[in-house]
Amino acid sequence: MKFVKRISLFFIYTTTIFGMGFIANMAIMEFFYPGEDICEEVKEEESPIQVSVREEPVINADTVYMVHWYNVKTGETNIQEETAPDKFMGMTREKVIAEIESYNQNPSLKDLEMGFTYMELLSFSSERTVVRKSYEPVEEKGFFLLNENHLVVVYDHKLEYVYLTTDILVESLPEHIQEEIIHMKYIETERELFNFLESYSS
Repeated sequence: MKFVKRISLFFIYTTTIFGMGFIANMAIMEFFYPGEDICEEVKEEESPIQVSVREEPVINADTVYMVHWYNVKTGETNIQEETAPDKFMGMTREKVIAEIESYNQNPSLKDLEMGFTYMELLSFSSERTVVRKSYEPVEEKGFFLLNENHLVVVYDHKLEYVYLTTDILVESLPEHIQEEIIHMKYIETERELFNFLESYSS
């Protein structure tokens, strides 16, 4: 009986010591290692943030390039699909805007002849880019009729080049018209010019 009691006491004592050691160990672990939840938070904070990298759109050979020709005087717009300028290839929106601003300072001779005033970007994407070119049509500045080898010849308003040659003999015209042509007759518009030529053509 005493033997059984000793075994029981030994078992209880051992269990108690083991339990106290376990509890003490847990307390120490909790003290030095605050816990799994905190560790997980630290891991989450330390984990790299996934950033989605998206390429910025640029003009390429497949980009549809539209030009809106805007008549400042009439308010009319003529839309044309053209080939994007070579200098625009590979450019982003910001670079295209900068290039357009530079173009406004030094437009092409062809655009100037049309009365170009200003260019601006309306929309931009790799698929479709739209620009607007505003222009004010150049008004006709008239023509001069001269006598050359007894024939009526039409010059531009600056007398820089022959606009039209005719087979109208100066001598066949009324005298007052002959006098005007000898002194360089001026005609203001193209309509008036052709009306005159039709009237005196043989």
